[in-house]
Amino acid sequence: MLVAIPMSTSLEITSPDGTRLHATYWPRPPGTPAVVIVPGLGSRRANHSECAELCHSHGMGALTLDLRGHGDSHGTLGPGALEDVLGAIDALIARGHAPIGLRGSSMGGLLSLIAASRHPAVRCVVAICPARPEALAARLGDPWPCNFSLLDAVTADDGVARGYWHATGDATVPWNATAALAQHTAHPRHLRVVLGGSHNSLQHDPGVLADTCAFLVTHLT
Repeated sequence: MLVAIPMSTSLEITSPDGTRLHATYWPRPPGTPAVVIVPGLGSRRANHSECAELCHSHGMGALTLDLRGHGDSHGTLGPGALEDVLGAIDALIARGHAPIGLRGSSMGGLLSLIAASRHPAVRCVVAICPARPEALAARLGDPWPCNFSLLDAVTADDGVARGYWHATGDATVPWNATAALAQHTAHPRHLRVVLGGSHNSLQHDPGVLADTCAFLVTHLT
C-alpha cells in the first residue's frame, strides 16, 4: 500500500528571545537552498502557500512564517519580529539548507531587508512593496520600526542580491520611495515597477510570483 507523503509540514520555532513561533515547511534535501517567506502586518503564513509551493517546485526548500502576534505564533508584535526572521533562517540551516533566500511583503519586506544584512547565510532578498520604518511606526503608534536603518542595510557591499517589486497603485507605501531605495542599493540589485495594482496585489500576481521565484533561483542556485 502506497502512503502519500505530505509536501509540507508544520513546525514550531523558538525565536532567540524564547517566543514560540509557528511555521509551515516545504522540505528539500540537505544541501539545497531554501527561502523564508515573511508576511506583512496583519497577514499570516497560510496566505503565502502559493509562493512556497512555487519555490518548492523549483527545487528549493520553503518556510512560511507567522511572525509574533500573528497567526498561530505567540507574543506581541514589536522589535523582536526581526529575531523571528533570524530564527526562521536558523531553522532552515539546522535542516541542512544553504544558501538562504528571503521573500517579504510590506512589513515582511522591511524585516527581510534588515535580516539579510545581519545573517551571513542570506544571499538573496525579494522585497514586495516594502514598508518604510517611519511610516510603519506611525501606523502602529509604536517607534520600534525606527530602530532599523533600511538605508544602511541595503547599501552594504555584501554580495546579497536584492530585488524590489512595487505597484504604482500602492496607496500605503509610495512606489517612488522603493525606486529611490533601489538606486542606493548595492549590486546585484533589481527593480520592477508594475503599473496599477495595490499594496497587496503583487503578492499573489502570477507574473510577479514567477518573476520573483526566477530571481531567487538565479541567485541561490
